[in-house]
Amino acid sequence: MARIDALPSIEIIRGLKGILDFYVWKGLPCVRAWPRWRPTRQSDASKAAALTFGAIVKAYALLANLALLAYREDALDQPRTARDITVTGVYGNLHEASMSDFLDALIIIRDAVVALTDLLHALDSINTDEIVVNVDQSVLPPLAATTTNQATAITALQKIDDLQDALESKALDRLLVRGMDQLFTYSGPLQVRVRVTANDTSEDLNGGGPDPGDLWILTNMNLMDFTNNTTSRALIYKYDDPDDYNVKGAPTTTKQVGLHWTGLAFLEPGDIIRGFMDGVTIGDAIQFDILGHIMTLET
Repeated sequence: MARIDALPSIEIIRGLKGILDFYVWKGLPCVRAWPRWRPTRQSDASKAAALTFGAIVKAYALLANLALLAYREDALDQPRTARDITVTGVYGNLHEASMSDFLDALIIIRDAVVALTDLLHALDSINTDEIVVNVDQSVLPPLAATTTNQATAITALQKIDDLQDALESKALDRLLVRGMDQLFTYSGPLQVRVRVTANDTSEDLNGGGPDPGDLWILTNMNLMDFTNNTTSRALIYKYDDPDDYNVKGAPTTTKQVGLHWTGLAFLEPGDIIRGFMDGVTIGDAIQFDILGHIMTLET
């Protein structure tokens, strides 16, 4: 270090950075060689002592609760902390620490170290870093996720997954469900016309019935003789039971005035619908018209 009359300009100070160090000490400008750190060589004994001290300090975090409580009680009325007393006690300079408390702490530490050592040996014996335990009694409730319950849940999830695949395969964003044969789709108009030339004085015009899987919704029926008057006319639809039938429309016998019925009736497969005429003149042109809707049962 050397005293100088005045500090040089800032440009000179910056230019000599790393070589000379300019500073002010007690109001006096000074200069010295740029300080360099020269680590001192640590002896083997010093290194060993440092390692021991470090291990003791780290061991404080492993103390049992009873030992920590004893050290903290001893530290209440003195400037040293519980950690300071622990380190001092390990080195043999207890001073204010209670010898009985310290002996209890040493016993607890010894037992804890033995337990930890046994645990480490057990882990090493099975070459794993996991602890394998035997469960004497399960803490799960009786209806918890047992193997059977898990298998049931997996089956239910698989059904949901299959249902999702089915919906995606049909590109639907809604789920279509059906009742007990209650869901029908419109198939087309029901338009049946039966026109014949009378071969007898009584004519039975059969309009047929729904095919398997279909449903007929009747809305209009018309029965007409284009040539002569008749004695009677009737519109009939019959169920499976031959004795169970319904007559629709009042008798109309005037020529070319059709016996007409408008309403709503349903026919299932096996049912038939027909028009009946009595008192017909042979050779008359007669006609039976049926109108409505054909519905198809969803499958």
